[in-house]
Amino acid sequence: MIASIHQPHYFPWIGYFDKMAKADMFVLLDQVQLEKNSLMLKNRVIDTNGEKKYITITADTKDYLNREYCAIETKDDEIWKSRQLNAVQSYYRKAAGFKEVFPVFRDFLMRDYSTVCQWTIASIHLIRDLLSIDTKMILQSQVDYDRELKRSDLVYGICKAIGADTYFSGRGGSVEYLDRDKFAQNGVTIVFQDFDHPTYQQVNRQEFLPGVSILDMLLNCGIEGAKEKFWESVRRTHEFGQ
Repeated sequence: MIASIHQPHYFPWIGYFDKMAKADMFVLLDQVQLEKNSLMLKNRVIDTNGEKKYITITADTKDYLNREYCAIETKDDEIWKSRQLNAVQSYYRKAAGFKEVFPVFRDFLMRDYSTVCQWTIASIHLIRDLLSIDTKMILQSQVDYDRELKRSDLVYGICKAIGADTYFSGRGGSVEYLDRDKFAQNGVTIVFQDFDHPTYQQVNRQEFLPGVSILDMLLNCGIEGAKEKFWESVRRTHEFGQ
């Protein structure tokens, strides 16, 4: 069984969902610490000048280092929701998929959640459904493992607890911190992601800008167009032959 493990991000980039689509089980880390300036509460879109901007959830970060991510509450909800809605409308109103996708985003922001984690996980579920990804998703808090484990040992402990024999990892910081010998000695193979970023015409840009929120692809391509490009990319680089 192939497992992938990740912090919840807010409307993640395409590569996040590539990891999900290539795994049998995708575990969301809802009990780790919030990384204050990370994508655990924001993500990048492209403004009318073709530059990266962030849509951000405002969090109550008082004493956040002593609280689990799932316990971090939002604040000033109407303000940050309005800012996000106005930004996306302004930046993407001329995009090919705007009329189809903007109402989906607007309806999403009308939901009533109280924590950052609820919002980020809901954004992941929404995109998972739009892209027709059927990988099972579970929360870290639903897994029975030693809560004292950290970093590489945490990843290994979760893999063993859910019965994974393969850990599908991104190529970021995990390349350095994963204890590959321990995984191998205990029957868990590590496979690193080989991701081929799909390109498409982005409104307000001539040269393609990769690595932004998947909202960008949806707004520029429409739901069916984004879905087609996403699965073409997955099939080109599927390490597991599924």
